[in-house]
Amino acid sequence: MFDLNILFSAAGRRVSLLRHFKKTTSAMGIRGNIYAADSGKSAPAGFIADQYLNVPRASSPDYIPELLSICKKYEIKLLFSLIDTDLELLSKHKEDFEIIGTKVLVCNTETNEICFNKQKTWEFFVNNKIDTPHLYSKDEINQLGEKEFPLLVKPWDGSCSLGVHIVHNHKELEFFSQYVKNAIVQEYLEGDEYTCDAYVDFEGKVRCVVPRKRLETRGGEVSKGLTVNDPEIITAVTDVVSKLPNAVGCITVQCFKQESGRISFIEINPRFGGGHPLSLHAGADFPRWIIQEFCGLKCEASQNSWKHDLAMLRYDDEIITEGVNIQ
Repeated sequence: MFDLNILFSAAGRRVSLLRHFKKTTSAMGIRGNIYAADSGKSAPAGFIADQYLNVPRASSPDYIPELLSICKKYEIKLLFSLIDTDLELLSKHKEDFEIIGTKVLVCNTETNEICFNKQKTWEFFVNNKIDTPHLYSKDEINQLGEKEFPLLVKPWDGSCSLGVHIVHNHKELEFFSQYVKNAIVQEYLEGDEYTCDAYVDFEGKVRCVVPRKRLETRGGEVSKGLTVNDPEIITAVTDVVSKLPNAVGCITVQCFKQESGRISFIEINPRFGGGHPLSLHAGADFPRWIIQEFCGLKCEASQNSWKHDLAMLRYDDEIITEGVNIQ
């Protein structure tokens, strides 16, 4: 019987993930609590946790000191971040948390910089000879012909598909390049889009990859998805993740597979993605594997752990609480 308190920062709407962690620790005979931290008081996941903690935004100078205080007070052993904006910040302070006995399960700063900045993500793909949509330079943009359209305009520091626009001509390109903050212009791809969950063990080895075909999205997050046992995608994703410096835990990789068979990568998020519950239900139990490794048990992570052709159809649910709890 182990004692293990776990904290999730930026818990947001990750109700399914926190429920699964609670279920897993209970099934494994592990004592401890699940804590959720968020800058708002109305994050749904906070009402699923054993305790909900209000913290400053990641941009605040008080953010890290407050998290450190929480981890010390509640004897947090594992800390996860569930949003892009504080991954790099937490990676820079991993040693501060380790001093008080908290393991921050995030990749190192270099990997987080690569993944957060889409310009650097593109450079990582190109430098490692990984297929990726072309990113146009300013000189190339000025010389674009009509045959190059449609194109994609998006912010280099965006997330959840915010600020992403398909442009079909020079007039639209000019408008959205000005309208979108920190805009970059990229080749537009058609084909089946996949979000793939890769489990990287504490030794840096990719142990499992689950490709999830995106059938429908809402607000930048998958609302309908399907697990697909595609060996070509699994091999390609394993190669991509293996080239990241000191990756660990759940790495979410997005790619397109076209009719020609071309697999082209567009994004990497070194954290649990919003659609990860599909992988969990399919049998890829990332939380259990992480806890097994942390507790010094045999990690059961395996490529054969999950079920092919399992669909997830998401819908709205509600949490009811007194208004005083969210004000």
